[in-house]
Amino acid sequence: MKTSSAPTVQPPTVRGLLAEPPLRLRVRLDGDGRDIAIDWVHSSDLVDPTPFLTGDTMLLTTGTQFPADDDAAFYGSYADRLLDAGVVALGFGLEVIREGTPPSLVDACDARGITLVEVPYEVPFIALIRWVADRIAARDRERDAWTLAAQRAVSLSALTAGTLEAVVQTLADQVSGAVVILSPSGETVVEVHSAAVDLGALADEGRRILRRGTRASADVTLPEWLGFATVQTLGPRGALRGAIGIAGAGRHDVATQAVVTGAVAIVEVLLRYGDAERRLERRLGGVLVRLLLDGHLAGAGAAAAEFGSKIPDALRIAVVPLPAGVADSERDRLLDELTREGLAFADSSAERVVAVVPAAATDAFSRAVAGSATLAALPVGLSAVLAPAEASTGLAQAVRALDQDPDAGVHVFGDSAAGLLDDLWSPAAENLARRRLGGLVGEPGELVDCARLWLDHNGHWESAAREAGLHRHTLKARIARIGTLLELDLDSFAGRAELWALLQASRA
Repeated sequence: MKTSSAPTVQPPTVRGLLAEPPLRLRVRLDGDGRDIAIDWVHSSDLVDPTPFLTGDTMLLTTGTQFPADDDAAFYGSYADRLLDAGVVALGFGLEVIREGTPPSLVDACDARGITLVEVPYEVPFIALIRWVADRIAARDRERDAWTLAAQRAVSLSALTAGTLEAVVQTLADQVSGAVVILSPSGETVVEVHSAAVDLGALADEGRRILRRGTRASADVTLPEWLGFATVQTLGPRGALRGAIGIAGAGRHDVATQAVVTGAVAIVEVLLRYGDAERRLERRLGGVLVRLLLDGHLAGAGAAAAEFGSKIPDALRIAVVPLPAGVADSERDRLLDELTREGLAFADSSAERVVAVVPAAATDAFSRAVAGSATLAALPVGLSAVLAPAEASTGLAQAVRALDQDPDAGVHVFGDSAAGLLDDLWSPAAENLARRRLGGLVGEPGELVDCARLWLDHNGHWESAAREAGLHRHTLKARIARIGTLLELDLDSFAGRAELWALLQASRA
């Protein structure tokens, strides 16, 4: 249901008063106020009634305060005071004190553009006051009716559709304008139009107040938009859920504010509901990831099916190490960004985020990482394509990819310079290599470091010893000790190749 925010009852004006036959008013001077809305009608015979007037008032007088002679200076000062007070028009009651309107009063009003009408003796001032009051009351009733209808429409959209998009669309319809919702980071979540409005400036203002981190609101001037425009934050201080920008037709009066306030409250409830739903999805994702990594395929499949999802037949495991001291809110946002497009299940700990990515979504996952300011600044390890039963192997592969390249960006296992060794690597091979090299641990001389340094120098004794700060005979003695402990002939290519493979597989 759409109700118009534009009033059908016209505001009271001098033109409207003149059109009422029972009032029999006569226009003496058109002036500038004939079509200005009258807020009230006040009668006074004071020389200076302005302390008792508000803007856009029509003043009625019988002229008892006017001098007997036609004093042009007096009338000029009187008219100046009315003009400064924002009087819409002056109504002069005929035949109460004098038969006609004083000529000097006419001249003074004419010189200042003040609308002047004459009220016949038979027409009481109260008739004009009542006519204006009735029109104001009718407009107020119309605005009240619109407010109730608009609030009901927004509430019904929340109850029936129950979506943020439906509520925002209904609000835009009711205010005959447009609405934009921003996420806490300032990204556009929903943008709907019921009128041609450029919401760029509105969204920019929303991002500005979001950066302050506190509850705030602000009016905005939009280019080529004659209605109102306002933005305000959503959610409590310290936990803002975003911002809303609203551009509507007409004035941002009490009636419009009531509709906007009610709609914003509903939007905040939906956002809280969405937060709870996302938390549930994150917990489900964590359960699925842990089940897969522990090898419980049947349980993972059943849990996914219960929530209308499915474990992919081919998948990759992604690992994102978290910066030290990362806040819970930041970790939650990271999880949201990893799973926003439905690309992954994700689990997190204090040290890292682990995600299960369908193999078919690899490219989309990489684009999502590159498009996220948070993720693009972090290293992401990605395993080879594996079956669900190999998820634990995928985790080890993703971690190995990170070890080989800790820079920001997506690092896919098997894409490094290690080439064939990456293809041959497995968690079992790493465990075997660590056990073999464990015999070197605790021996004097840091044998593992000496072995890697020596191999990095292609077995050249002089350069390796120089870098190690050792005599070449000392280095030779340590390498010989390594060969003895590992039962390898390090004078042969095969022995050296096996030592290098052990170091690579163990990530020593």
